[in-house]
Amino acid sequence: MSMWKKLKEIFGVQPEANDKGAEDQDLIIFRKKEPIDVQFTRNFVAGGGMFFYSENEQEVLINLKSIIENEGIDELICYEKDLNSLLNRLNVKGINDFNQDADFAFIKCEYLVAFDGSVMLSSDTNKGRKQEEMPVNLIIYATPNQFVSNVSEALQKLKSAKKDNIPSNISSVRGRNMHDVEASVSSKNIYLILAEAIK
Repeated sequence: MSMWKKLKEIFGVQPEANDKGAEDQDLIIFRKKEPIDVQFTRNFVAGGGMFFYSENEQEVLINLKSIIENEGIDELICYEKDLNSLLNRLNVKGINDFNQDADFAFIKCEYLVAFDGSVMLSSDTNKGRKQEEMPVNLIIYATPNQFVSNVSEALQKLKSAKKDNIPSNISSVRGRNMHDVEASVSSKNIYLILAEAIK
């Protein structure tokens, strides 16, 4: 068996019925571009992030409850009305302002960057707080339309979407494994709840 056929088998790519074992064809198939959501998830998890896919609102609640129970969370920072609504359904208190003593925050993000598995935040998503003012533990709510290939694409989309109201304090957070120095302010424990659009 050729090396490329073996790699295809490992990565779950089935050879076609008419495949004559041409090395060039195998190489082309193997090098097909990875889907952006797969690339982000792989890099995000490799960086230490914890990923929870939710197909509907019920699964969002199940995943959120699991995180809250496993971490023993009694209250957390949350000022988004729709996110607070989810917390209320789980009988969890959301603090409506950033508090340096709080261990967790439940927030939204701007974009999910596939290139390095980072999560882009801004003053619109973190109420203008610097990363060092935010809790080390973040539960982030996102949807599939927030995937971007790289930071440049994220900034272009942000400029296009916000026009004259571009938020300040644009930054990215990453899981702890992405940093050589654990004390880095952008190094966080990140729980990402990716939710299909909920109507």
